[in-house]
Amino acid sequence: MVWQHGWERMVVLAFCWLAYPAPPAGLGADTEQRDYAILVDGKEAGQSRLTITVETDGTTVVAGTARVKINRVLFSYAFNVAATEWWKDGKLIGLKASSVENGKQTDVTAASDGTQLKLRLNGQDRTASAEAWTSSFWKLADARYHNKSIPVLEPDTGKEFTAQLQYIGTEQLTLLNQPQSCYHFRVSGGSYPIDVWFDRYHRLVRQEFTDTGHKTIVQLTAVKR
Repeated sequence: MVWQHGWERMVVLAFCWLAYPAPPAGLGADTEQRDYAILVDGKEAGQSRLTITVETDGTTVVAGTARVKINRVLFSYAFNVAATEWWKDGKLIGLKASSVENGKQTDVTAASDGTQLKLRLNGQDRTASAEAWTSSFWKLADARYHNKSIPVLEPDTGKEFTAQLQYIGTEQLTLLNQPQSCYHFRVSGGSYPIDVWFDRYHRLVRQEFTDTGHKTIVQLTAVKR
């Protein structure tokens, strides 16, 4: 799973629905696994995996892992994260994440009470918007937020910020050795802009951002259903 916060997260209304089609009613399977390569300055620095399961009651469970390791002459960095998100009716209803950054561990849990998300960050309690979109960006946010502001929750830090979700357009990307039409959006309002692309199922296929002069790309490499 990939989250955006520097090195460690190497993760429009009606007219927009006219601009691109809605995803099919079903994917033909209850579980899907997506693997991603994480590249920093053109070199592979880690991998990420998402396992998406749609349960019989309509709950979607998204389990993710990501690992980044960078060794340079004057810089070394290591980050690992494992997280699970629970979604229902288009809203985040639960979250559990544990990350280790250069030896420092952070644990985050969240649960919805129907009006807000109750978070616990390393034993400290706080709240977040019940409408929050997570910066795993595993799926495209609901149409009512396109070209509008949206609350974004960082699963591995528990931090929340207000972002602008801008629809850039439909673009052709080569994914899994095949050309595919993808929906390009830009998320701004955090530490730096993040470009994200989604396939026809409105699921993540690519992220791209530049932080402290380092260009990071997260690219889909495999899908298993």
